[in-house]
Parts: sequence; C-alpha cells; structure tokens
Amino acid sequence: MVTGIHAQIAVTDPDSCPASSISETFDVESVTVNQHATPTTTGVVGELTVDHTEGRKTEPEGANEVYRDETKSVYRYAQDDGECPCRRVPTHGCPVRNLRVDSGRLVVSFITPDLETLRAVVTDLRPCCGSVAVQRLTRSKATDERSLLFVDRTAFTDRQYEVLETAHSMGYFDSPKGATAEAVADEIGISAATFVEHLSVAQTKLLDQILDE
Repeated sequence: MVTGIHAQIAVTDPDSCPASSISETFDVESVTVNQHATPTTTGVVGELTVDHTEGRKTEPEGANEVYRDETKSVYRYAQDDGECPCRRVPTHGCPVRNLRVDSGRLVVSFITPDLETLRAVVTDLRPCCGSVAVQRLTRSKATDERSLLFVDRTAFTDRQYEVLETAHSMGYFDSPKGATAEAVADEIGISAATFVEHLSVAQTKLLDQILDE
C-alpha cells in the first residue's frame, strides 16, 4: 500500500548553502545536486546553470566553471557542511528530487514516507535557516487506483491559513466541537464575523483543490 508524500518546502537564508549564496548575485536558471561520499564524510555536489548574457565578469565564489556556450555557464561546487539543506534533507531518508533557487531562497522537493518524517525534516532545518514553509503536499491515495491530492499553501493568504490552523488546533472541526467560532476568533484577535468570513473562503479554496482532482 503506497502512502508516501511528495513535499515541496521553501527555505530562506540557509546557512552554508553555495547555491543560495550564488543566487543572490547571479540569475540561476537551474540547479541540480547529488550525494557524494568519501571514506570520512558525505556531502553534496551541485551544478548551477547561470545566465551570462548580461556580460558578467565576476565568477561565483566557491564554484568552478565546467561548461560555457553563447548564453550560459555551468558551475560546479562541492559542499560537505552538514548545515546545508541539500545535505540535511537526505539524512532523513529523503533524497532531493528537485531544487530551485532564486535570490537566496531555496525550493526543495522530496518524497517522505509519512507526516512524522516531514515534521522531522522541517524541525531539523529551522535552526540553520531563516524560515521553512511547506508549500505543497502530494499524498498517494491508498487504493488500487492511485490518485494524487495537491494542497498548495500559497493559495491561502496568511490570515486565511492562520484561521484554518487555529480552528483546527482548537478543535473547531471536531464533533462535538472543541471550540466555538467566538473562542477561535478571540484567540486570533478578530471578530467572530470576520473569522467566519475568512474560514468560509479558506474552506472553499481547500475543497476546490481536493474535489477538482
């Protein structure tokens, strides 16, 4: 029975990440990473494709050019520092499947066996990053005919997500209810009418994503 979760997380200000540092100065078209091992350590090797049509003369620090044509260059770097997200995520048994980087921000995709492992990855990354946010989860459906469920957190405003999260944590959706609309609204610091309005919009967005699949 397949129960894996395809996760996409956004990481800002990651410590010791060459790809992130380079993207603060260069326009990175793509980046790939692979695990590598030596007798004493395990790290990652990455390659970045950089647009050089603007005639940049500087070279990315900590990376070596391995390919060049009329419009782009490919730079390769090695990273053995355990603080790099591309190094930390695979230690949870979740190889990095896709990586995007722009202006110091990493978007990392990987498959995790369950939510507990995903929480462990997020918890592990927080001390070495400015912020860690789950952007999308794709869960395998445990039936003979597998389907995918997409939940895109970027579809919600910060307030809508806060309303959903607080209502859930306080038991508003439980039966019987663990909290009233007034109690949840008071916890957030908004009126009950505003809470109901935000909740209605957020639930509609959530159901649209689920039921349109």
